[in-house]
Amino acid sequence: MTIQDTLVFSALFALLAAGIYTYIGWRLSKRIVDSPEGRVAWRSFTIWWYGLALTSFIGGLLNLFGAFGLTNLPLFVTATYINLQVSCLALWGLFYYLIYLFTGQSQWLKPLALLYIACYIVLVYYVTASNPVNVTLERWSAELAYRFPLMGPFVLILVILLFVSQIIGGLAYFTLYFRVRDVTQKYRILLVSWSIILWFLSPFAAIATGLEEQDWWQLASRLIGVAAALTILMAYQPPRWLKLRYGIVSLSEENQRR
Repeated sequence: MTIQDTLVFSALFALLAAGIYTYIGWRLSKRIVDSPEGRVAWRSFTIWWYGLALTSFIGGLLNLFGAFGLTNLPLFVTATYINLQVSCLALWGLFYYLIYLFTGQSQWLKPLALLYIACYIVLVYYVTASNPVNVTLERWSAELAYRFPLMGPFVLILVILLFVSQIIGGLAYFTLYFRVRDVTQKYRILLVSWSIILWFLSPFAAIATGLEEQDWWQLASRLIGVAAALTILMAYQPPRWLKLRYGIVSLSEENQRR
């Protein structure tokens, strides 16, 4: 049996990233929010981190299985359905949080939940209708191979709903930077918004430039995700020198003042 080194590395990095995302979700979950609406929005933000951790963990396990030649089709199909469900839940949590920050209104909670439920149903249909017939081992991932892959506007609409919406939400959130005066709010808005924008924009840039198959980009894309996550954590738990120099307040200090 030949072990594919790049798949092993991809799997181990995904498992490491899952641990980092879990830690960030746990740290952020400690924030005390007074208003019920704000508390729901903040919890939806932590759902994003825990969901991201779970999808990374599942993807890492699948790549590890693939590296050792364990390519059981029903297992990969089941994991794909689970990953799609968790991904939709996580993306809903992130998008609702961004919308709430921009609008200050909680009325988007249920409509967005229904939207992402619909997205999940459509994605399940997409996988089922495409008829997965095998597991293919690429250099950096173990993926399902389909007999009738669906292409065209169908896939484009899903990409817009699942990923472009997050970029738009990040840009909308960044506009608040010019409306607030508090240095801590400005600091958080700047780091969180642009971390999300660059995180979700980087795959599109790679596809547009034809870099997605390059080994160095496969490494860079994974580092971008972890770097963006750690930057967002730093937005709420800034290093000591930043707090002293600019008077930025951390989440733990906010909690102590309540």
